[in-house]
Amino acid sequence: MSAECLVWEDTKCEDKKCEEKHDHGSGTDTVTVIPVICVMWIVCGVIAGSTIGSPLVQDLVDAVYGYRWNYMDRCIIDEGYFAGGFCRTPLNCSCGAVDRIDEVDINDMTEKLYEERYAYSNRPLVIRNATLSWKAMGVLDYDWLKKEYLRNPEILEENWENCFFKCYKTSEFKSLADVFHISSERIADMSAEPWYVGWSVCQESVFHQLSQLVSLPKFLSNFHAEGNMWIFIGTPGYGAHLHLDHDLDLPTWQAQISGSKTWYLKPPPECAATCPGLIQTDMHPGDMIIVNTNFWMHSTKVMDNGISLVITRQLS
Repeated sequence: MSAECLVWEDTKCEDKKCEEKHDHGSGTDTVTVIPVICVMWIVCGVIAGSTIGSPLVQDLVDAVYGYRWNYMDRCIIDEGYFAGGFCRTPLNCSCGAVDRIDEVDINDMTEKLYEERYAYSNRPLVIRNATLSWKAMGVLDYDWLKKEYLRNPEILEENWENCFFKCYKTSEFKSLADVFHISSERIADMSAEPWYVGWSVCQESVFHQLSQLVSLPKFLSNFHAEGNMWIFIGTPGYGAHLHLDHDLDLPTWQAQISGSKTWYLKPPPECAATCPGLIQTDMHPGDMIIVNTNFWMHSTKVMDNGISLVITRQLS
């Protein structure tokens, strides 16, 4: 090969090759030399393409947004914090004006105030002393529930489609029947291992008895309770983990019958940039909270005030 072929007159990528032809009888050999800069650009392109499409970049994007996105079905993937399916569509972030959980005494709450400010918004509300007149306040406790559920062995054997039982950090209870076999000593000992459970009241006889003990406050006279009735009960220290009730379509009311509990609310991750951060409130016997648990991510923790017992349903 001649020395001229080893000297570049121009380093631009357009001068891609230098050829030397040697006659070997009737054949001709061609030698192609590719500039190093072109090879570097090709390698960089391969690396960039592989990286952009890799799970690592997707993880970084998801971390920035605060949730995992299903690019195929165009929905947010369940990371164990919401009920109602594996994937959900993003929510409308209508909570920019909310910076706290409002608290209003029952004597100051009117139908007009509720409907104008709270009924059709994502503004959470606590009504103080809302249920002090309920029969449940002087009757409903663990012993009452135990008596009603164990009154007939067939009650706990009912298993309808709307029967649900949830344990929160309480692995010792496998069923609702286990809850009613706690010793009386442990029920009275608030320093024992904490426990917290919830269940839907799907048993018709128990639902009927509980319905006689509760009624919606007067300011909700244009609304009615709907869907499953739920009971949540437990000792200080535990509560519900942060989650979203995406399987519900309506706001939820929850009445604190006994004990005290702290509620924590956070906007869904897709609304973190436009809505407030964590907001919270304490619930005491006689208080009622009304909140869109299908919008607000929420968690609770039982305070040091005995066994917490609440009743909850949807509101329409």
